[in-house]
Amino acid sequence: MSVEKEKFPAPSYTENVLADCFEDAKHFFLEALVDVDHAHAIMLAEQGIITDAELKMLLNALSKLDLDEIRAAKYDGSYEDLFFLLQREIAKNCADKEVAGKLHTARSRNDIDVTIYRLHLRKVVLKLLSETMALRGVMLDLASQHHETLIPAYTHTQPAQPSTLAHFLLAIAENLGRDVGRLQRAFENMNFSPLGACAITTTGFPISRERTADLLGFSAPTVNSYASIASIDYFTELLGAVSALLVNVGKFAQEFLLMAMQEFDVIVLSDGYVQGSSIMPQKRNPVAIEHVRAIASKGLGQALGVLTAVHNTPFGDINDSEDDIQPLIAAAVRDATRAVSLLSNSMRAATFKTETLRRRAEANFITVTELADTIVRSEGLSFHISHKIVGTAVRAALAVDKHELSPEIVQTAANEVLGRPLSLTDEDIAAALSAENFVNIRTIYGGTAPEETRRALAVEKEREAADEKWLEGKRAHLSAAASSLKEKVAAAIA
Repeated sequence: MSVEKEKFPAPSYTENVLADCFEDAKHFFLEALVDVDHAHAIMLAEQGIITDAELKMLLNALSKLDLDEIRAAKYDGSYEDLFFLLQREIAKNCADKEVAGKLHTARSRNDIDVTIYRLHLRKVVLKLLSETMALRGVMLDLASQHHETLIPAYTHTQPAQPSTLAHFLLAIAENLGRDVGRLQRAFENMNFSPLGACAITTTGFPISRERTADLLGFSAPTVNSYASIASIDYFTELLGAVSALLVNVGKFAQEFLLMAMQEFDVIVLSDGYVQGSSIMPQKRNPVAIEHVRAIASKGLGQALGVLTAVHNTPFGDINDSEDDIQPLIAAAVRDATRAVSLLSNSMRAATFKTETLRRRAEANFITVTELADTIVRSEGLSFHISHKIVGTAVRAALAVDKHELSPEIVQTAANEVLGRPLSLTDEDIAAALSAENFVNIRTIYGGTAPEETRRALAVEKEREAADEKWLEGKRAHLSAAASSLKEKVAAAIA
């Protein structure tokens, strides 16, 4: 059976690859592609590879592009992709078609593509960073109001020991601070320009890779041209940071959802973030936090999907890591931004039931660790023996349906274990069982005492200020580069 030869692109290739990729490219990379054309043209003229007159013609042709019309265009197969559509439109706008072709001197779709991917990603990473810092800021603001607010801390989902709300919220803020650091490092390592690497080995033309990097706001060019095209760790590192952030966000969301359950009932979400029921009039469903969890899970799934898709692809083949993968990377970062922003705004409007928390900080025997420690200090016993005394006392209280320890129960347990009572007075035992005492005595580094959480908050606020300065600096640098490029284009045309 003979097979009729098909010309490229075959209908199936058009339908399943080119049409979808064209839509994605318009959505994510059109402006970045035009910026690359501007920077490359200016560099070619500055290096004497094209004349000033040719530069003016090219920039005029670029200025006549109707980006809205291009965004509305449907793929018709008359060009392979967005790059070739732009090339065609630039040629239409050029009085000399040969000059239009000179724009592609000393470059390839390979280095163009990996450059525009970085241009898009660094922008959305800064947005995600801003939202992550805002969420940390909410936690720090809440912590500043609750240094003395007692809460029960949980391990294994069971009441464990007293803590404070500030200590709990600072734990979340500390995690988010590390997320901020990971995203910053991902941005720094991404912000290098592959432009000029060409297909994979650079070019014989005397281009300046440093100049295009500067015009586009990159820190510098990437170094090895092979690695410039073949390396994908600029986005795998980012997705690693995004994954770590989303795992954290999911855990935080789960905590606040539990707090919002009627059985816990220690947090009140603002009416703007809860939803009623179509059948049950009493319901206040914490849908915003539920959506945080769902969106974070979606983003994490997309990030892991990308990492799975690229983990064993050839080093020098970029198809596996570009057209079909890049939109999924962008979606993962976008969903991470959505989840973080929603959690931040939900918590900014939330309040805590501090009296309920305080009562539970005294309940369920969660202060008895400090009683055991007190017995060690006062009696000179090993912690093993002290633990046994307190454990015996707890079991005795439960046996008679009591949910707190009295000095009498403790002394009876001591007699049973030691054969003698403790030297502690009733007042000493009561003080040792106080949740407030439990918290206040833990003054060591990282502890729960208000003096320590105030110190920790001050450190976090310093880090917050440093991160704000970093973000402002990056935004200012990118904005200045964009303005400078626009001015140079205008000057060259004039």
